[in-house]
Amino acid sequence: MNQMWRQTVDSSVTQTYVNPLYPKTGETVTISIQVGLDSDVSSVAVFPFHHGNEHPQPCSVEQQGQRLFYSASLQMPAEKLYWYFVLFASDRCYYYSRKGITASPPSLYDSFYLMPDIVPVSWVGSSTCYQIFSDRFKEGDPSVGASDGQYSFDGGTVQSREFSEKPLPFEEGKCLDFFNGDLKGIEDAIGHFKALGVTVLYLNPIGVSMTTHRYDCCDFFHIDEKLGGDEAFLSLTKKLHDAGIRIVVDISLNHTGTGHPWLKRAQQDRESEEASFYYFNDDGSVACWEDVPTLPQLNFTSKKLRELLYQGEDSVLVKFLKEPYLQDGWRLDVAPVLGRRGEDQLCEEVWREVRDAVKAENDQAYLVGEDWADASPFLQGDMWDGTMNYFGSSRPLRSWMGETDRFISEGWGHNPKPTRAYTGVELAEALESQLVSIPSQMHPMQMNLLDSHDTTRLHTTPNQFDFAVYSGTVMLMYLLPGMPNLYYGDEIGLEGPYGSVEDSRYPMQWDKTQWDMRFYELYASLGDLRKRYKMMLQASSHTILACDEHSLVFARYDREAAVLCVLNKNEESSTLTIPNSMLQITEVLGEKSCDVAINTDTLTIQLAGKENCIVECRR
Repeated sequence: MNQMWRQTVDSSVTQTYVNPLYPKTGETVTISIQVGLDSDVSSVAVFPFHHGNEHPQPCSVEQQGQRLFYSASLQMPAEKLYWYFVLFASDRCYYYSRKGITASPPSLYDSFYLMPDIVPVSWVGSSTCYQIFSDRFKEGDPSVGASDGQYSFDGGTVQSREFSEKPLPFEEGKCLDFFNGDLKGIEDAIGHFKALGVTVLYLNPIGVSMTTHRYDCCDFFHIDEKLGGDEAFLSLTKKLHDAGIRIVVDISLNHTGTGHPWLKRAQQDRESEEASFYYFNDDGSVACWEDVPTLPQLNFTSKKLRELLYQGEDSVLVKFLKEPYLQDGWRLDVAPVLGRRGEDQLCEEVWREVRDAVKAENDQAYLVGEDWADASPFLQGDMWDGTMNYFGSSRPLRSWMGETDRFISEGWGHNPKPTRAYTGVELAEALESQLVSIPSQMHPMQMNLLDSHDTTRLHTTPNQFDFAVYSGTVMLMYLLPGMPNLYYGDEIGLEGPYGSVEDSRYPMQWDKTQWDMRFYELYASLGDLRKRYKMMLQASSHTILACDEHSLVFARYDREAAVLCVLNKNEESSTLTIPNSMLQITEVLGEKSCDVAINTDTLTIQLAGKENCIVECRR
């Protein structure tokens, strides 16, 4: 018997098949599955599992083109709702779950599931983000900034640098080599962001601090005067919002700087309330995060500390979400280790409290945690909204480019050696591993990236750089479920050699004659693509259509359209044949239309050597 009909079957926990995708307890939710019109399936039932039992329910059916959609409406319980489908064919019944089609019933682990009462940050999945390390981006107000010799700290003295110069090595600069980029400079670059399709800015810390990186905060409640202070931030947030751009700001609740008044008070009086904000070693010295002497770790056993940072009405995290700033979210530094020291393991407790406090002020405020590994424990809807997705985007995509993974590289991963690159099959495995590890409802809220202030710039690899392969990597990053994050300067091919964290923080180049326009055109075109498919990309389905040694085809789709990303390392011209039974693409749009042959069961794409491309389609 012909079993080709099995390739037409599809369902997932996305807005393509689940409505609403974020149901409240007691709300009716409609769950659907697609089957080809000419399939061997006579009927479908859904088997939901809750309250300890399965509750089979027959599905109704409607036709859309050559596809049938079987649907059933269920009442959302006050717990996870698990389900799978049963497809009744002429030879037997089959089961469809996250595992695909099987002859045996799936386990609970492999079943689809939906969590009740998740309030999504609805704007993230269709947005495009741009990350800025403020000191190195753009000077807009010459009257602010650090000056030579202004102060000394951690064995160094402030030095002011020109944007035409390079950052100093840590041993020489001690993170006190200020280029004096400021908030007015960011405000002046709004046109640049708009041209790239950027709708969100992510700023590294901007609070009062001693260093250029500003993770050594000395005052959480105010903006560093070297950046322009509170008034400059107020002006920036207003101008960004007027331009339709949101703003997310970095903060480290894990530690302060040694210049913080809390620490000074604690060191002066060990019986003071501020002394309870920190840990102290047996010798009386303050305990520091990762033994970095300028970053004393905060102690969340202190209820007063929690009140100041996030629980109080005028706490740090709440203050900047309110008028007049209306900040749109927080990036949470070293988030998986916060609240952990010895027997104190308060991390999850604190993040749940942070979420409650932030969402009470604004349920659309974004909480994105820094995590380099699998962040799934924090992405269950009760702590963070998303993670800075090194695990699911940066690490696998850089491996596709032939870079040794950061965690098995020396020097904090800033000088990774070349290695055999991932095959398409290995890349597919890495991508799917992360996607299945977190609830599907959380996919749209992930922050995907290639580079950041903590990585080398991928395009500056000392090994042979291949722009063609890189371009496909960027295309895929822009199509992964969630929001792409473009690190400032990547759009112009900004220099910055491998070797140290300082080398990833070169000053932005504003002389357009020095821009590598290949990069700019790539990022601008992808920003435009995301604007054109804004509604589809918000929370649509995804699949890996094909993969082999040299290629991978990734698709985002809803019921009307599909956008395919073709990654291709084959050095010779080639013909790539991919399945079309499930997507049932009927028309290819744009410049690749003449290179794609559409058949009922396959798409055939003609590719030049190392051609990586986007294929826009109608279903």
